[in-house]
Formats: sequence, C-alpha cells, structure tokens
Amino acid sequence: MGFEYVLPVIRGIQGEREYYVSMCPLGILPKLFPLPDERLTPFQRSQRRLNKSRLRKICQYILENPQDYILSAITASIDADTTFEAVGEVAEMRKLGRLRISMEGSLRIHDGLHRRVALEMALQANPQLKYETIPVILYIDTGLEQCQQVFIDLNHWGVKLPLSLTILYDNRDAIASMVKRVVKGVSFFNDYTYLEGDRIPKTSDKLLTLYQLYQATVELLGNVSLGDDTERFDFILSYWQEVSYYLEANKDDEKLDQLLLRLGKFGRLLLVDYHNNWKGKLQSLDVSELL
Repeated sequence: MGFEYVLPVIRGIQGEREYYVSMCPLGILPKLFPLPDERLTPFQRSQRRLNKSRLRKICQYILENPQDYILSAITASIDADTTFEAVGEVAEMRKLGRLRISMEGSLRIHDGLHRRVALEMALQANPQLKYETIPVILYIDTGLEQCQQVFIDLNHWGVKLPLSLTILYDNRDAIASMVKRVVKGVSFFNDYTYLEGDRIPKTSDKLLTLYQLYQATVELLGNVSLGDDTERFDFILSYWQEVSYYLEANKDDEKLDQLLLRLGKFGRLLLVDYHNNWKGKLQSLDVSELL
C-alpha cells in the first residue's frame, strides 16, 4: 500500500454524486493542493489564471484581520484512488468517517485557487496560521470536461453585491462607518438615502444611494489631514448637516447626485483654504454654480 492522505469528512450527495466536506489545516494546504501548471493552454485548464493583485489583497485582508478573517470553502476534485470509511453503520454515523486519498493521485481546485495561494503567502508572514483550518468540499474527478463544468456551475450563479449594500454591511471601512452615522444623524440623508442597492426603484421615494454619499464623502476628505477618526467624523457630520439645506432645496433636480458629489469636492477646497472658517465661507455659496 502506498502513502495516502487521511481526512476526517462528512459524506453527502448532490446531483446524484457523492461529495465530501472536510476541514483542511492551513499548514498542509499547499501540499494537498499544488498549483496548476501555468504553461497549460486555456483548453487544458479548469481554472482561471492567478491575478497577483487579487492575491495581495486577500493576503493583506488575512494578515490585517488575524482574529476575525473569514474565507469561504475551497471546492476541489480528487483524481486518485479513494476509500471512505464510515465511523458507524447506523443513521448519521454512515455519513461521518475518514476519506483515504492516495498520494499518487492529484487534487484540483475549481473554486478558491486565489484563497489557497493567498493563504500560503499569509502563512509565510504569520506561521501561527498553520494551526487554523479552511473548509474543503471534495468531488471525485471524472475528467477535464467535467472539471471545467464544475468551475462554470460554481461561478455561474454568483452575483456581485451592490456597492451600497457592501458599504452598509462593511464595519471595517472607517469611511463606510462614518457615512452610515451621517445617514442616521442628518435628517435629509435619513429620509432620502437608498441603502440596499445602486439603482433606486421607481416606486421608491429615495433620491440618493448610500454609495453616492460614500463617493461624495471620499471627495470631501480627499488627502486632507484631520487627525484621528473622531475629528474626521465631526467634520463630516457637521459639513453634511450644513449643506443638507442646499440638497433639500434642490431635491427635485434630476442632477441631485452630481450636486452631492460637487458639494463633496467643494467642501475639501473649503477645508484646505479656510480650515477655521469654512462654515462662514459656505454661507456665500451660490449652489447654481455647482449644478
């Protein structure tokens, strides 16, 4: 008998095919899932090519959030002799067991290749991660065409989150957190900001999206130095409270989103040129010049 991997797994069935769910220690992830040969042609691959920029972003996310990062499961297929040994013969015990995988075969990732490589990069910077795990879903390999189809099926139904919803649920982004507090604290934005999408439904009475307010706030802050987040938020809240009058007065204008963005840019100029008297200068604003 040759060498083999032995993984604790749960056995399931989907689409009349068996699959297995396991927890893979990050320390053995590179050994269990070697990288595909980059010399393969697109016809020979069952995965996209690696994007180095995406790898760096995922790695940075892991290293910056070592206590609460979250990565979804890696999905792969097994091209090797396998044996499933159930821990029992009664009811649910037949689904729990050990999966023996011959090391002479190979495992091919269909979904999660960037996660696997980014984790290897993060391990080099923080070796303590080797004691943590990532869920792995394993199918039995039935050939290249089936592997390519698995990749398409896994990615076909993915929907990119609306930018507004991303901001709404992101509690790590300091500006996103400040913008949400502005919506709660300024009555105009509380009344007229659409939070859950980037396109306002025709039946809605909302006038602006959360993403548009986020963009305008980024323009407002620019690269101006304002000390800590408390000082930045105090300015942001105060500024949007002051200019909400102009937005209220022009709320029926179809270019309201453009006015919001230009007010953000104008606020940055005021802060740079009149740091201690921007409110006084704001009173002389002719909003028609911004429309």
